[in-house]
Amino acid sequence: MANRIFKESQTYIGTWVMYFIILTEVPILILLIVLYATSEDKQEMAIALGVVLGTMALILSLILNLKLETRIDDDNISFRYLPFIRTWRQYPKAIITSAEVIKYSPISDYGGWGIKGNKTTKAYSVLGDEGILLDVGEKKKILIGTMKSKELTGFIENWMEE
Repeated sequence: MANRIFKESQTYIGTWVMYFIILTEVPILILLIVLYATSEDKQEMAIALGVVLGTMALILSLILNLKLETRIDDDNISFRYLPFIRTWRQYPKAIITSAEVIKYSPISDYGGWGIKGNKTTKAYSVLGDEGILLDVGEKKKILIGTMKSKELTGFIENWMEE
């Protein structure tokens, strides 16, 4: 397996989360435009419309810019969760006592998707219910979500044996 690399990139673009946000924002915008058109105080409604529109744009741009990137090479398992974790967090093979692809319940096990956890267990996920669970010693576990569990399972088994 020398010089093999596993890469995965996950975003919310094209998922139900993005469409849900858009479907909730559009009726609100239509309502505010109708209120603006029928309002007597156009200046006050313009300010309200601007604030709501700005907030919605910020939320949508945050969701569209979230990205979980995973990279596994011969020496390290690395990941970053943009825009919150910009630098690669690397876990050298030497400190990883176990690594396995698991199926988990995001809501009951970790409280949902995103960046979750406490001092001993951290979870980084976008969507789905599968991930790679790393035991990095000192009672510390890291879960990195994946959408390529079949491909990752074979890769990790070979990676841990070497």
